[in-house]
Amino acid sequence: MPSTAHVTARPRYGVLDVVGLLFRELLLMIVVFLVIFAIGAALAFTLKRTYTATGAVFAGVGQEYVYRPRVGADGQAQAPQGDEVANAEASILSSSQVRQRVVEALGPAAILGEQPKGSPERAQAAARKVLGTSLGVGTAPGSAVIQLSYEADDAERAARVLNAVIDQYLAYRREVFLDKTPAIASQRRAFEGDLAQADQAYEQFLASNNIGDFAAAKATLAATYQTTYAERLSVQAQLNQAARRLQTLVAQQNQTPAEVALQQDLNISAQDQVLQLRTEREQLLSRYTAEAQPVKDIEARIAQLQQYVASGTAVGPREVRTGPNPIWTELESTRINTQAERDSLVARLAVLDRQLSDIRDRQSRLTALESENSTLAGAREVLSANIREFQQRESQSRADNALVAAGADNVTVIERAQPPATGKSLKIPALAAVFLFAGFTALCVGLLRVFTRRGFTTPASVSRTLDMPVLAVAPTKGR
Repeated sequence: MPSTAHVTARPRYGVLDVVGLLFRELLLMIVVFLVIFAIGAALAFTLKRTYTATGAVFAGVGQEYVYRPRVGADGQAQAPQGDEVANAEASILSSSQVRQRVVEALGPAAILGEQPKGSPERAQAAARKVLGTSLGVGTAPGSAVIQLSYEADDAERAARVLNAVIDQYLAYRREVFLDKTPAIASQRRAFEGDLAQADQAYEQFLASNNIGDFAAAKATLAATYQTTYAERLSVQAQLNQAARRLQTLVAQQNQTPAEVALQQDLNISAQDQVLQLRTEREQLLSRYTAEAQPVKDIEARIAQLQQYVASGTAVGPREVRTGPNPIWTELESTRINTQAERDSLVARLAVLDRQLSDIRDRQSRLTALESENSTLAGAREVLSANIREFQQRESQSRADNALVAAGADNVTVIERAQPPATGKSLKIPALAAVFLFAGFTALCVGLLRVFTRRGFTTPASVSRTLDMPVLAVAPTKGR
């Protein structure tokens, strides 16, 4: 009995060995291919023709996308780019809320194409699922247009569902960007109530401190202080001038006599006698000669009187009348007027000093009240500014709502869905896929049979595995 050798080495195949062995399994591979292809073809022929309805929506930058501070208007408004707005609107359009509204508006049967089975909740869930998988929403970079598509096995149903999606989206986005006019009006009324309380508190503050207008009172006091202080300086200068003038008048008056001679009568009898004797000499010359004794006697008398007159003692005051000195009187009158003026200036200066003291006290009081006034007035100004701002926003929001209601919206439907004239079928791509899958599966089964076969099937595999030459090949004898 011949001995047999047991080999534990795994057979090694070359490419030609594998190809040859695959040909040995060709029948099995054909059977597997035909079975899988038949099953896949049967399934592919059950696919229905689909119709795709399309639409387009333009989503521009609207007021709801422009950033503005809710309170205050210091910041500049900032608007996003057009494609950013389109992406945001696309998110709203493909949201579950829009799908739910479409299901509620059309009903599950209109979306599924048949009367659903099961509970209403399951029917709505199935309709939402079909709507989510069939609806296509797409945007392009840098474009504000949103492209819409919906696939269904019926053209009319595809167009109807897509138009319902657009309508429900337009309604839902208005709820998303809800009208804020009532909230703005409510906040404005709250500010008006706060302003009324602030006005009442400010009026009580002014009345309790006897102030009509704080700013006007402060400005008036400042102007009055400047005027009064300037007047005091002027009065003080006039007082110094009057006092100095009074001193000068008193000094001049002390040096001026109170009485002076008003009239003096001179004694000129010796001169009259000389004139009289000369007259008599002329009369004597008419009767006597110049050498006559009577003439010489009268000439002697004339010479004696002339000598007396020439001595200066012959002329003198005979009668003197005295009275008040007019210069002293004028100085006295001027002194009295100057003293009265000085006294009036002293009294006026005292009044001005009291006025300045009162004004300074009033200013100090207003300065002490300035912080409280600033707080109350600042609160009133802030509330008034907020009320004006919210009034403006309320009117703008009301106008914007009216424009949106009239159709002036930033979202415009460019193209509504129309029933597509032609549809597309997936039978040919499905058959191609089934053919490739069946061929691949058959090839895998053939390779599996080749590599799981026990023993050596070809001389080349024996030589390659055992590293020994094959000298002869004997055919296998069937049992």
